[in-house]
Amino acid sequence: MKRHILIAILTLVALTAAAQHDEQVTVEGKYRPKVNKVNKLVLQPETPQPSYEFPSSEVNPKEAKQKFALDLEKIAPTAFTAKDDKLVVPTKNFIMAGAGTRLSPLFLYKHNSMLTKTLGLGVGIKHNSSWLNIKDYAPSSYMNNDFEINLTTSKFDGLQLDGGVYYNNDMYHYYGINLVETPLTEEQLEVYASKITYNKVGGHLGLASTTTRVGELSHAANLDYFYLFNREHAIDFGYSLGYANNFWGDKSHPQNIGIDLGFQYDYCLGQEDKLFVVDRIMFKVNPFFEMSDEFFRLHLGVRLDGATRDSDDDKFLAVRPDLSGSLFVLDKKLEFYAGLNGGRKLLRFSDVIGDNPFVSPYINPSLCVQNVKLGFDGGVRTNIMETVDLHLGVRYRHTDKDPLYVYHIPDADLLPSGLDPVLNTFDLVYDETQLVTIMTNARVKMRNSLTIDLGFAYNSCKPAMEEYAWYRPTTEGKLKLTYDFNNQLSFNTAFLYQGGRYAKVWDGVVDWQNFNFKAEKLKDVFDLSIGADYKVNDQITAFALIDNVAHQKYQLFYNYPVTGIQFFAGVKLRF
Repeated sequence: MKRHILIAILTLVALTAAAQHDEQVTVEGKYRPKVNKVNKLVLQPETPQPSYEFPSSEVNPKEAKQKFALDLEKIAPTAFTAKDDKLVVPTKNFIMAGAGTRLSPLFLYKHNSMLTKTLGLGVGIKHNSSWLNIKDYAPSSYMNNDFEINLTTSKFDGLQLDGGVYYNNDMYHYYGINLVETPLTEEQLEVYASKITYNKVGGHLGLASTTTRVGELSHAANLDYFYLFNREHAIDFGYSLGYANNFWGDKSHPQNIGIDLGFQYDYCLGQEDKLFVVDRIMFKVNPFFEMSDEFFRLHLGVRLDGATRDSDDDKFLAVRPDLSGSLFVLDKKLEFYAGLNGGRKLLRFSDVIGDNPFVSPYINPSLCVQNVKLGFDGGVRTNIMETVDLHLGVRYRHTDKDPLYVYHIPDADLLPSGLDPVLNTFDLVYDETQLVTIMTNARVKMRNSLTIDLGFAYNSCKPAMEEYAWYRPTTEGKLKLTYDFNNQLSFNTAFLYQGGRYAKVWDGVVDWQNFNFKAEKLKDVFDLSIGADYKVNDQITAFALIDNVAHQKYQLFYNYPVTGIQFFAGVKLRF
């Protein structure tokens, strides 16, 4: 504990010197009413207009996308607006291009415009890759490509239609093998470390009413589809219907009655002699009632869902609570909130590889339906001090069939003769877990030049059968600082921390009848990045980023350490 405190103090001292922008690229311009929110009634539908937030200079060059479950959220009901939150002047085109060590290129293009008064167009292209092999551990490389196009129209009377298509191409070639300790021939490398490429195409179609009048029905429908080549088909359909009226009380605070309906289907399969098929259907019915006033908000609902049975012991139908509420005091500068929830979720292969791209393409056992038997959220948010937002929360999740990552055991007939198995991909095991999270967030705005975002969480996750919740951190921390030196030059810093992670690893004894495993504590994640932006003019901004300043080769997943220190630089163009 003392060591963790010392690290935190030293980090805070180091971070005050410089910083790194973390504003995200988004394309807005459509009115998407949420009928299950009371405050929908105060929104005014408008003709879609293009707008951008200023883009991030974070290029995420690590071998696997760094995912931290810790939220840095808008924390007070009347939270102040920091400079990072403000939209810049709308622009039709945005380009971000740069290169880093190993000639790793980054390219991002966004277009957003109105083709007519009622028809909006959005286009996005992104590329990020390593052109040279990464040799920190073993020769490896990666490439990520994304393309999307969207159309939005409010031409129909009282309705807004939006739709789009996208294509993703991801390639991973990480051996997960220390070639110094385990030298392999080219033939053997093909067996253990062939390239994995995932191509995904999909589309979205949505239709929503834009009415905000009390006493009128509001509704929204969406249809989503994607195909992950040779792996998975998936269809999602959702429909929401709501009716708001002044059944009693203040006319400025009408009550809202509604229902959310959902249907999901997916078809997942393997390849060649490893063929497996998962054919699943899930639906939900979620009626609710909402009301609010100056000092409270209340949501009362229930969720009924059904899913394909995974075994004869599973219940096809289940009922879960959908309850939440808030109490506002001190002129809405202090909020106490609490809620109960739960429900099922289709665990999809595309979600699994998005979290861990080194999962075996032949998942064994097959994908299951994750089931949150009971969830609780509670806490307090405040903005009593004008320049400080604070949030303290507690979360509880009792989850059945929670997926955890373990080594994939290859078949003996797939290995070269006389070669010991090198286990460098992952399978899923399912367990029943109980998770308690205590988390705190803070955002501080000092004057107009320095903004600090801080988050910390302690997680206690107890599996029913496994020794540990593999790869789940016990402690998590984030610290982000933004400092504007003047109107042209700004600095940013991001510090990420995770501790208390364990991996289930093979003990090294070759026994095809009985593989033995042991728990191994992974090195704590300690990742510091420093960046700067220099605004040449209203159209051109130069950026630079030093990633993983401390040159820490921690392992996101066992046998897959991230690269050390890296440097990126480039430009952002708006026109």
